[in-house]
Amino acid sequence: MLLTNDELPWTSEDVVNLRNFLTTVTGSRLLPRVLNEAPTLLGKGDVNEILIRSGEVRGFQAAAREFFNLAYPPKQENREVPTYPPLNDDTAWNDGQKLTQTDTK
Repeated sequence: MLLTNDELPWTSEDVVNLRNFLTTVTGSRLLPRVLNEAPTLLGKGDVNEILIRSGEVRGFQAAAREFFNLAYPPKQENREVPTYPPLNDDTAWNDGQKLTQTDTK
């Protein structure tokens, strides 16, 4: 397989393969080894250096989280969003017509 810079689709087969790899001896060592190389936060010093380092740490954490998200994708909620509001909801339809009459006595 040729690795390229093109965006490659991530399929359910890839999820299974990565998950299986992470359960191997090498796979179980990969993420702790990568996380061991995370930049450390600076407790004090120049404000710009602290901000830069904080950004490096956040970026590194995002990359590490992506490993887990690729192996264990978050559950997607399958909520159906209606295309149109209910036909009898006068407040949703701003067409000047009223289906429900209100008594003004």
